[in-house]
Amino acid sequence: MRPMPGDRPRASKVGWIAAVGLTLAAALGCGVTPDATIAEEFHERLRARPRGFVARPCPERAAKVERLAEMVYMGQDLRARIREYDTLPPPNLHDRMMQHPMLGEGDDYRCLLQDFHGVVPNAEPDFLDAQPLVGNLYVLVARVLASRGQVEEGWAHVLDALALHANWGGFGFEQQLSLTDVLRTTSALLDRHPPSPATLDRLIAGVEATRSEVGTICGAMRHDLLTLAMTGFRVHFGQREREAVAKRFGLDHAMRTWRSPWPGKLGRAEWGAWRDAYDAMVEGCTRRPLGLTIQAAAEPVVRLDGLHPPTGVRLRIVADRLNRVAVLVDAQITLLATLRALRLRAEHGRDPTTAELALDFGRRPLNPWDGRYYTFTVEGGALSVVRGPYRHDVPLPPPGRGAVESAP
Repeated sequence: MRPMPGDRPRASKVGWIAAVGLTLAAALGCGVTPDATIAEEFHERLRARPRGFVARPCPERAAKVERLAEMVYMGQDLRARIREYDTLPPPNLHDRMMQHPMLGEGDDYRCLLQDFHGVVPNAEPDFLDAQPLVGNLYVLVARVLASRGQVEEGWAHVLDALALHANWGGFGFEQQLSLTDVLRTTSALLDRHPPSPATLDRLIAGVEATRSEVGTICGAMRHDLLTLAMTGFRVHFGQREREAVAKRFGLDHAMRTWRSPWPGKLGRAEWGAWRDAYDAMVEGCTRRPLGLTIQAAAEPVVRLDGLHPPTGVRLRIVADRLNRVAVLVDAQITLLATLRALRLRAEHGRDPTTAELALDFGRRPLNPWDGRYYTFTVEGGALSVVRGPYRHDVPLPPPGRGAVESAP
């Protein structure tokens, strides 16, 4: 078993930060002149704390770490063995997955993720990195259980997968985007294994809890951009910046960033391109569609491509996550519309009208990528979800349908 937080004394943050400073000075300082202006401009942007970025202490953290660590290790094995999200794993991992008590742990796993200041570096597995893999495990278990006729227990595991991504806030958006796969798998299960009315209500609430406000998404983008700067320009940063990063992002994330394999020796020209891209994307992000945020940074992104292509690619990856938000929200709204239509059908004994479905939403949803609202149509036993050029048609399963798949 890996060491747990209580097994070793925790080093002082100040001492570690100072030690890293000496190491960086030796490794990076040779041949590179630190630029105090770069450090000042970085620190100015680091100090502004975005909306939605908050660490939430996790009660009994050490006990949760010890109990949930095996889920991280199973997820890492899953990454090594299969590539498609809904592909069942090989027999040995399948057996571990089915025997491990995962049910009801989604909330506690998320508790660890949100307590990012409480992470003890080098003493616990990487729960954040494994979050998409653990979500994968939950939906794989759900498929197997449903195929065996344990439908409600299967749906309970789907609810745990949703809980992993609920009320999200904090680090960058990469892990949260894996929710798209959970939602798509949930849609596929609905046709074969209809949930009970009570479970249907819980699914609607679970999906609703995964939706993020645009301010939170913009804050995640800022985190990703700052992390890129930390790894690309850290030769210019001193004790003040190291302490500020640890204070804001937690000691674990700070250690990972300062120990990054990226050289961290980029200079004034590259910094100017990054700074201009950051300012163009952050300024007004919450007041305009996310697609326009990407367009606003087009010129400095192209400039950084020419100056240092590897860093230019990394900046484009951050921007592309905003594009992927559009796909995620499409999946969220389509699944919510399907679940609400099924609930209304159960209540009225018929397919709901377009007006009834719209009223059930209460407030007309929109996609933050282009600012367009969704419209819904129910006709001939099928649901259509439309947002500008996006259209998704969902055949609603006939009442009482629930075929059982062959168990693996």
